[in-house]
Amino acid sequence: MGKLVVSWSPVHGQSGTTANTVALASMFSLDQPYRSLLTHTQLTFSTLESLYAKGNRATGFDDAGMDALERLVKSNLLKPEAVSDYTDTIYKNRLDLLFGNQKEQEESQENEDMFRSILHKAKIFYDVLWVDAHSGIYNPTTRTLLKDADLVLVNLPQNRYVIERFFSGEDFPEELKEKNYLALISMYDEKAAYSLRNIRRSNKVKIPMYSIPYATGFRDAANQSMVTEFFGRSVQVKKGDASYPFIRSLRDVNQVILKQLGYTAAEDDDL
Repeated sequence: MGKLVVSWSPVHGQSGTTANTVALASMFSLDQPYRSLLTHTQLTFSTLESLYAKGNRATGFDDAGMDALERLVKSNLLKPEAVSDYTDTIYKNRLDLLFGNQKEQEESQENEDMFRSILHKAKIFYDVLWVDAHSGIYNPTTRTLLKDADLVLVNLPQNRYVIERFFSGEDFPEELKEKNYLALISMYDEKAAYSLRNIRRSNKVKIPMYSIPYATGFRDAANQSMVTEFFGRSVQVKKGDASYPFIRSLRDVNQVILKQLGYTAAEDDDL
């Protein structure tokens, strides 16, 4: 049975949650011998899909994505090994992307149960499921995912107010108690006074916390829907390259994710 990694933030639009999820899942898939599925909990298309849109299915198809899988679930015909037939391949045999619904939907218990059924089938076929969850602590699907997750990635901006609210418990969901989770400080500026060290000390942080720095190359690739190509080139990145600190940070976090999930890392001196 595969593992469920849920990427989440207590605030919307500030924490780079989608960008972090895409970056970590992409690098993980290229570095490690495990098959991953990447998806999200938005009821329609999200920013996540636009990052991979170039060269992949984006609009106008009803024979793939959540729409197709929902029809199979309703007919009791969805087999674990068939899930990948309704996804887009990002990296062959390593990373597939499951698109959201083509039509606008409303939050409901039925839709939540449908999503969980699809994830359950997918976990039988894939080693890792990466889910970009809706932000905040009030969405019912998000809270269910946090409860079901094998590991939660808590994405936070380098913002003292947001970070203090989370670690003080004001924006801390009940589902994270007794749960394995990591904190990721997004678009990190190492020259800022509110450094990783100061964040840990002032908030008495006891959980693993890592920084993911801002990377111009990645942002340009995201804006041009060239993320697939960007990470394909980044596998061989060397010290001194502009994107090296960004790629190194992703690999450091992914090593921790591997350990938390109980998987063995690939042996490669160049990683």
